[in-house]
Amino acid sequence: MTTYLVIAAILYMFAQALQMGTSAARLAGVRSKRVATGLTLFNLFATSSRMLNLIYAPLMGALIDISRRTGDVIGFDHDLRVIIAAATLGTLLGGALTPTFAVLLERGIRSFERSGTLIGTILRLARPATFASALAQFRMPRADMLRYSPAGLPKPFLFWNVIVMAFWIAGPLSAFYAGVIDGKVTGTALLLSGLITGVATVTLTLVVDPTAAVITDQAALGMRPESDIKAMLLYLVLGAVAGTLLAQAILWPAAHVIVAVARFLVNHGLQHA
Repeated sequence: MTTYLVIAAILYMFAQALQMGTSAARLAGVRSKRVATGLTLFNLFATSSRMLNLIYAPLMGALIDISRRTGDVIGFDHDLRVIIAAATLGTLLGGALTPTFAVLLERGIRSFERSGTLIGTILRLARPATFASALAQFRMPRADMLRYSPAGLPKPFLFWNVIVMAFWIAGPLSAFYAGVIDGKVTGTALLLSGLITGVATVTLTLVVDPTAAVITDQAALGMRPESDIKAMLLYLVLGAVAGTLLAQAILWPAAHVIVAVARFLVNHGLQHA
């Protein structure tokens, strides 16, 4: 593997792990009875993930240009599958760190209420003593965490979570793949990732997020036991892992769908030029 690919895979893995922090934010919100504040502090994880993307994206762009120049489509296919495998590892890492993230976010919520500003909370967390104390909060995942049953959770919600993750991961990468398959439509292909991620966006907005929010609010109000939240988090993580594996199967056909649409748009434009 090239140095670019190794760095991109590591960054993508950590970005994916941070994205899993939303699950911990829900749990911390329920425990502290501050669900909205917990989700606000989740933005710290989301922002950190986007910062990693500032480095990851140019590296992937370089890999695209190198593969186009050499005509190595098969090699680029391999590169993308390494990136998806990194997403799988990142999802597992984020899931394993969910108990630790939840404890840290609970502390962050209390700090936020004292300081009144998110910047003040970040500065407090950046102190060496606070950082050392935070490290002491590390919680190893335990086998007994698997005891939580999904019986109280809507089954379609769990299924669609798998679909969301699969299409969310495969979307941008399939656009990259399409740009290498046909170098004549690279620019168009790179901007067509929404054909694939659109499935994830719509499903997340209409099904997954609303259901997760209702379950979280019901647990915060005492209408559900906290064990339902823990079961939801467990099966959201397992579903996300399954989604990254499904993305491996979606990648090739999704790329060819994008190629077909990109060729149509370009060729149709040339006919009217």
